[in-house]
Amino acid sequence: MEIVAVDGRDPEVFDKFHAVKFGVRQELEFPVGMGLEESRVLMAGEHAEARADGLGLVVDGVWVGVAWFDWWLVGTTDTVDVEIAVLPEWRRRGLGSRLLEVAVERARADGRNVLAGGILTGDPVTGDSAGTAFAAARGFVRKHAELHQVLDLPIVIAEKPVAGYEIVQWREHTPDEWIEQFADLQTGMSQDVPAGERITETVHWTPELIRDAERRRLAQGRFTYATAAVHTASGELAAYTQMGGTPETPDRLLQYDTYVRRSHRGNGLGIAVKAPNLRALQAGVARPAVLHTWNAPENAPMIAVNDKLGFRPVAQRTSWELPVS
Repeated sequence: MEIVAVDGRDPEVFDKFHAVKFGVRQELEFPVGMGLEESRVLMAGEHAEARADGLGLVVDGVWVGVAWFDWWLVGTTDTVDVEIAVLPEWRRRGLGSRLLEVAVERARADGRNVLAGGILTGDPVTGDSAGTAFAAARGFVRKHAELHQVLDLPIVIAEKPVAGYEIVQWREHTPDEWIEQFADLQTGMSQDVPAGERITETVHWTPELIRDAERRRLAQGRFTYATAAVHTASGELAAYTQMGGTPETPDRLLQYDTYVRRSHRGNGLGIAVKAPNLRALQAGVARPAVLHTWNAPENAPMIAVNDKLGFRPVAQRTSWELPVS
């Protein structure tokens, strides 16, 4: 048994690593996850808010398991996220446990106090799965849950404008005139998104962080559609939503963020920005696809918006943490 370090810079090594990670994800009814090139760009590049690397577990030349690490450089810098995946035919042999042991060692060596696993997908009501059983048996504590909903596109869209607000849209690059306010909204999103009992810290977004994220998405081959609502009386950016995807997985689209500034809530701005953004996304993609979104069960207003648009629940994603200090 051999543990191989993965940094995305060796194409042959990374292809084998990603084949295991992506392959295990395909066991889900509605799989998500980055394609090969967008994963490679994320891991091999240098980014302002996070770095990524991985481990491969190789037995007699066969890649049988992997661990992907996200090391946060802003916000929750006390935590490292890990995703462990083992091929079905190699499970129940202690391989996942071995990868976890090395993950704990790496977290401690980097000065991190918490190892987090945030993408354990299970039953839409209970969240239970083989992955959650593995985590619980090894000391992880469940901290939060998110409802995974999907929407089959195309759909007929009924837009609902709100009096006193103007809709503005852009693609990959936030217009300079809005970037300061957009950074403020993204900081608000970081502060307000329900996190349950997870250990989190606010990410204070800046125009520089936004531009870095935009450059990375372009390098990954991603496309993005953004729609915002502007309060016409004050000129304040009141709400936004972003959706997008990648040509690597053309049938899978993602809802990124939707956020309404606190002072403008209760006016129907959630659906007012999501509906025209869906219209633009559908027109740009011009093919059947599935749009995925995740929301905490306590975020009832956003789930209600999704219900109105036709989203349906398919799974529950749970977050788990293991103290390692």
